Amino acid sequence: MDEIEQPGPVAGAVDLDFSHFDLGIAINLLVALAIGLLIGLEREWRKRGDTGEGEGRIGIRTFGFIGLFGGLASTLQEQLGPWLAPAALLALAVLLVADRRTDAKGRLAGLTEDMTTLVAALATALLGMLAALGAIELAVAAAVVVVTLLYLKPTLHGLVSKLTEAELKASVRFLVISLVVLPVLPNQQYGPYGAFNPRETWLLVVMISALSFIGYFAIRYLGAALGCIATGLFGGLVSSTATTITFAKLAGDQPRQGQMLATGVVIANAVMAARILVVTAVLAPSLAISLALPMGLFVTTALVMVVVMWHTGQNSKLGGEALGIDNPFELRQAIKFAVLLSIIQLAEKFLSDQFGTSGLLVLAGIAGLADVDAITISVSRDAVVGQSMGPLIAAILIAAASNTLVKGVIVLRAGGVFARWALGALVVMTLAAAIGATVQELYFAS
Repeated sequence: MDEIEQPGPVAGAVDLDFSHFDLGIAINLLVALAIGLLIGLEREWRKRGDTGEGEGRIGIRTFGFIGLFGGLASTLQEQLGPWLAPAALLALAVLLVADRRTDAKGRLAGLTEDMTTLVAALATALLGMLAALGAIELAVAAAVVVVTLLYLKPTLHGLVSKLTEAELKASVRFLVISLVVLPVLPNQQYGPYGAFNPRETWLLVVMISALSFIGYFAIRYLGAALGCIATGLFGGLVSSTATTITFAKLAGDQPRQGQMLATGVVIANAVMAARILVVTAVLAPSLAISLALPMGLFVTTALVMVVVMWHTGQNSKLGGEALGIDNPFELRQAIKFAVLLSIIQLAEKFLSDQFGTSGLLVLAGIAGLADVDAITISVSRDAVVGQSMGPLIAAILIAAASNTLVKGVIVLRAGGVFARWALGALVVMTLAAAIGATVQELYFAS
């Protein structure tokens, strides 16, 4: 059988066969170009505010070419050799640095005076190379960070200009304990019952120190009243006990601001109660329903107390005064609290080993001396539908009461107006929760 002859290409026809076209490479190069245009957009916008100084500064088109240039260099190095990308980057750096001009007064101008633009251009080329390698999400995210840093130049310079020597020294110390010391500590258990973990203990030191920074800068830039509320809210999400320690220290430094600082303690404890309800609602909804009334009254009473303290504090013009705090970083206080927590954890392990589940209430009381989250999570996980919720509810309430007692001792040691308002509010909130628990028990008993 004769083979059927296939028709040949018609003269003048367009070849629509795109099978040889690598769409992935094209997308990567488009992303590299887009990254350059994005960074160049900020540089072009920045040129508008310059009065003649930025006329020679590269703008959006050049940055777009730089991004595409980096993408092409990375794409072609597989065919031309691994030397292409480094050589292209070196050539670009030479071109940028060689862009020298002199202004009307004979002074050197251009990119040699704008080091930020030069470095941003080199970063754009590298991000174009990264996009060409397929790491599109990472390259785009890094480009957004670059644009953000470029745009925030006035803000960052303003913040640095307001930074005192004590704040800079404290910031360096905090970076050392969090980024240098913490990563090298072993993450394993030591001592009796394996109760001591160096990394977990030091992480608590870092956390308390971070809360001190949050409180310091929130109060400095928002004022005494708004700063205390913000610190109490966000600090309570992390650790209400650590937040209470922070406010007690601030009250010792500034006793005249005791009433406003006490509002932060009350808010942090209200957040603690709300956190208990959220954790139990996720892990054991029936347990959360049983805790709704006592914890709800605790939070409601706290909000009422904050309103009262805010109103009377504003009337006495406490909110308008500056705190004048000198040191945002108190490492010794954080270490003391971390050591205390380690001792409590050891005691908890010992009682659990000696008494087992029968020592649940004792364990709750001891665990609550440091934190309520651990016992709340443990009890909620053990809750089974249909079982008696009485012991579980009692364990969580005892832990919360124990934790509140510790905070009461902390604020009492600070003394002054701060202690009177904070301790009085904690007592009223605890009584409200006790009444709610009693009513809840009588309701379910009936």
